[in-house]
Amino acid sequence: MQVWSLGLIVTFLGLGCQGEERGECRDGFVRKQGRWCVFDENAISAGSNAAAGSESSSGSGSSGSQSPGNDSGPDEEYIHDAPEPQVEFDLGQIEWAMEEAIRLVRWIDPAKVHDVYEAVELDGNEECPDYDEEYYEENEQYHWRDSCAVSSGGSFSGYVYSYDYGDHWNENETIHYDGRAYFRGSARVIDGRGNTFVGAGSSNYYERSSVWTDDKTFYQNMSGNFRFDGHEYDGTWLSQDLNVQITHSSDRYVDDGDHYGGAFSVYWNASISGLTGELSAVRLSNLYMYSENIGSMCEIEPSGSIAVRDYAGNWYEADFDGPKYYGAGIFPPDCDSCGRVYWRGELLGTVCPDFDLMVDWEDRPWL
Repeated sequence: MQVWSLGLIVTFLGLGCQGEERGECRDGFVRKQGRWCVFDENAISAGSNAAAGSESSSGSGSSGSQSPGNDSGPDEEYIHDAPEPQVEFDLGQIEWAMEEAIRLVRWIDPAKVHDVYEAVELDGNEECPDYDEEYYEENEQYHWRDSCAVSSGGSFSGYVYSYDYGDHWNENETIHYDGRAYFRGSARVIDGRGNTFVGAGSSNYYERSSVWTDDKTFYQNMSGNFRFDGHEYDGTWLSQDLNVQITHSSDRYVDDGDHYGGAFSVYWNASISGLTGELSAVRLSNLYMYSENIGSMCEIEPSGSIAVRDYAGNWYEADFDGPKYYGAGIFPPDCDSCGRVYWRGELLGTVCPDFDLMVDWEDRPWL
């Protein structure tokens, strides 16, 4: 056995590498580090520029329609240059739109949802839909989850949790409820006449009055999409395809020794989308206002903000400086019923909506 020393091996390897001759690289390649053939980036760039110049020359010579330097190409048809956004409403239109936002939110009467559902639910029978009796015993709420049809031609699909106490008194008979109901579910119900009710979301509401003073209190918490195509509801919000999210509470105090001349408090946190026409969406954010008779330092202007979106998708928003909570103070010059309007962060000016629209009711706050 021959033993090679490590130094001798290294010497032979080094001589072998130094003496090795390498051939020329192919066209388009260059040698790097004396060993490797790699793409010649300079040649590729030069070739691309030459091809582009040739195409430009041939294109201009054949058609004569393109000017030198025109970068139009086959992908241009897929490029959409969106127009710059523009202010579509002037201050007068914005003021009207904010008043319309108040009217639209008051238009969403929750009682209509529960009245419609109670009516279509009566078209069911003992087998359809299949109610969970055990759930009712434990929670005092009706619950069904089913997909079925009844002999009258109606059908039920989806699920619902609900109760509707209707017109009733409390246990002590000191408070009278004109309505009190709850709905939560995702359901499509077709009644015996072929009318369709769609309820996808939740609605919890009541309206009540005191037997001693006749002071009234209203509450509404609603979110989702509700529709009904029965002709008796044509022109109501249920005949539209709206997405709503509303939290509302209000009080109306009668003229008596405690509230001379009467008093009010009202709160709205609401948004509505799916509108058609001049406005596509509206939002009232924590809009709160109450009267001087119960301690307000400014009863003509609420706290919170109103935002409206026009048909082109532009939002206009104004903040208002009324008392932010019961007993809160306010800087007197701020009590002017006006707010500054912003569009995309740009100040447009000042609007002064008519906030009597929030409280110009006696029996119910809903239109």
